[in-house]
Parts: sequence; structure tokens; C-alpha cells
Amino acid sequence: MFKLVLYGNKEYQNLFSLRLGIKVVFCFIFLSSCAYFNTVYNAKNYYREGKKSVLHDTLKVDSEFFDKAIEKATLTIVKHPECRWVDDVLFIMGASYYYKGDYKRALEKLDFLLANYPESHFYDDGLYYKGLAYYKQQKYGSAIISLREAMESKPYRKKVMSALSYVYYRDGNYASLTDITQQLLQESLNLSRKRDVYRLLAEAQFVQNLYSDALESYNRLLDITRIEEDKRTLKLKIAEIYLELGEYELCRDFLAGEDDVEFKTLLGDLNVEIGEIEKAKEVYVEAAQSHLTDFAAEAYYKLAQLYENEDSLELAIAYYDSSTMRSPYSDYGAEAQKKTDVLNRILTLSNEIENVDRAQFLLAEIYFVDLGEPEKAIEGYQNVYENYPQSVWAPKALYAQLWITKNIIEDDSVAYLLAQNLLIKYPNTEYAMSTQKMLHDNLVTPDSIVEPEQKQELHE
Repeated sequence: MFKLVLYGNKEYQNLFSLRLGIKVVFCFIFLSSCAYFNTVYNAKNYYREGKKSVLHDTLKVDSEFFDKAIEKATLTIVKHPECRWVDDVLFIMGASYYYKGDYKRALEKLDFLLANYPESHFYDDGLYYKGLAYYKQQKYGSAIISLREAMESKPYRKKVMSALSYVYYRDGNYASLTDITQQLLQESLNLSRKRDVYRLLAEAQFVQNLYSDALESYNRLLDITRIEEDKRTLKLKIAEIYLELGEYELCRDFLAGEDDVEFKTLLGDLNVEIGEIEKAKEVYVEAAQSHLTDFAAEAYYKLAQLYENEDSLELAIAYYDSSTMRSPYSDYGAEAQKKTDVLNRILTLSNEIENVDRAQFLLAEIYFVDLGEPEKAIEGYQNVYENYPQSVWAPKALYAQLWITKNIIEDDSVAYLLAQNLLIKYPNTEYAMSTQKMLHDNLVTPDSIVEPEQKQELHE
């Protein structure tokens, strides 16, 4: 009887089927929900893992976690486009593309998020990363628009202001940079962020030649800097500003007592600037003892220059040799080798007792071509044609002086007088023909008429 009632009641069977169907549907929905929730969870987890490789909103080491985060986020949108976590995964995709350096795709995802989910709790995050993506693309105007809108969000305010300061700096908008950094410095900032703000402000002031303001900002930055290498860099910058201001004494006092070889070299440069050459030599000698070969080479090179300027060529050659020996492949070491070769040639020609006219002409050539000293070269050329007027080198020397006066010193009046002198004294030479061509082509013209008595003087 029981079995007949249980299976024979049609109404009961229908009810049983309905309940079973509901349970199946519920189970399907539950399992489906679990599946896409799990996908979203994985996307978020991969994104968090990827963020561990990020410093100051920049990916320092390539991370595959962002690829996996994008993959899971994409899967969620494709399979469950109506789920309540679409805005979450859109942000994850946009930020992940940003960290991967794919700024175009990052902007596509972030723009879609901002346009379609204005109530999302990721809206301000989207604005912030959109601004950063534009900044990376050097689209500073668009970056400023996004970041200024994001700045309305209190949690993002200081972070956005810091980002804006970088945008303004790169854009060369120093007035806005100054305003935003002054606002930031009124906020409660940790030391790291405060250092970043002062550094940007100081660099902007330096670029604008606002040296007094830059000096103040760099000194404030120095006061809150703890890493010795960073402090050393700042001190060099402060010393550079003193030099720009012409405050040589203040700069020397600032660097006094510093044992760093680079500071010593700079101190030697300062003594040269204020004319204390002997003191500069002492400082360079100290710096040259450094175990840092590149700086030692620089110190020896600068010491050699001082002796070269005093025409103490033997000592200059010795110190240039020392520079090359300490660091032959550095800029100073390589240049010192060239200087040694040139000065040895000068010594050889200076001691020439035969064919002195030729030696003097070649000396002048060295000063002009190798040392780039046209004034000293002119003295040498003049010495040749004045002291050896019958020499075959004389017209060539006079023409060389004419060419330098015209093309390097750019004194047409003196060049014209020299041209007249050459035509009068050496009329039948190839140099006279070249001079006549210059006159004919109006390459040499007088600023005033050469009087007859001047011609007579030139002839004599």
C-alpha cells in the first residue's frame, strides 16, 4: 500500500521533480559562482604578487605575475561580463598593463573602467594610473588633467601631488612645480617623500639659474639625507652652485676638511679661480695620491696644465706622463698622452739651432692646430716674417696670420692691412695670388682707407 501511494501519486511526483530541478539549478549557479569568484581571486592574488616587484610605481624586475593577472581578469570578463567584479578586474588589467610598460592597452582598460563604472571604488585608482600612463608616454597635458582630478580624492591627495610634481618638472612647467611642491611641503610627509620634493624643487631652480633658491633647497635636502653617497653628491652640487654664483671663498670654506678626492680636485680648481696657484698645486698633488686612478689622472693633468701655463714644459711633460700612467684609458689619461707628444715637439723645435725660421713656423703651427691657441700662433707667425723676412717661410707665415685674423679673430680691418702688407712685400708668391683672390671676392675689405704712410710702413 505504501509503495503504491508513493509512486502512484502523480502530483507528488511532479513536486519531487520540481524540487530536484531547483536543487540542480542552485548547484549549477553555486558552482558557477564559485568558479568565477575563484578566477577573480586568482587575478587579484597574481596582481598583489606582481606589485611586490614594484618600487615608486615603477616595475623594477620583470614579473610574470602581471601576465597571469591579465589572463585571469580577461577570463572573468569573457565568461562573466555581468558579474559584480568587472570593475575590479578592469582595474587589475589596466594597472598590470601599466607595469608591463604597455601604456596604450593600460589606457584602453582604464578609460573603459572610468567611462562605464563611475561609482566604482577603483575610480580614483583608475584616474591615478591613467595619469601615470600618460606621463610615461610624455603626454604631459593629459597626465595633468587626470592627476588633478584624482587629487580630489583625499586618500590619493599626497600621492597625486607627488606625481604631478614630476609631470610639471618634465614638462618644464616650473611655476606650477613650485606651487605644488610648496603645497606638498605643508603636508605631513615621510622623509623619503620630503627628499623627493626638495630634490625636484632644487633641480628646477638650478635649471632656471635661480642659484640662491637652489642653494637653499639643496642645503635643506642635505640636512635630511642619511646615505653618505647621496650626501657626497649633494655637496658637489652645492659646490657647483657656489661656483656659478662666483662665491669662490664660500665654496672653498664649504669644501674645507673634505678628504674625498673629488672634493680635493674641486678645491684645487677653486684656488686656480681665485689666483692662488701655489695652493692649487699643493691640493692637486694631494689628490694625485688617491688610489682612485681616474681622479689621480685628473689631478696630475691639471697640475701639468699649471706648469704648461708657466712655460715650465719639462715639469708639464712629467706630470702629463704621470696622468697617462695612472689611468691611460681615462679621458684625462688619453688627453695627457696627446699633450705630452705635442710638448715634446715644442721642446725639440724650441732647441733647434739650425733652420730656426722653419722651427719657429712649425711652432706656430702647433699652437694653432694642436693646442688651439690662435693668439700665441699669431705671435709665432709674426716672429717668422719679421725676423726672417727673406725666408721662404715668411710669406707663408704672413698669410697664416692673415687667415687667422680674418676667419678666427674676425677683425676685417687688421686683416686688410695684413693683406696689403703681403702684396707689397711678397708680390710674386702663391700667397699673394691667394690674397688677391680674397680681396677680389670681398672676403677681406677695409673698415677704413689705408693711408699712403701706412702702406709705406707696411713696405718697410
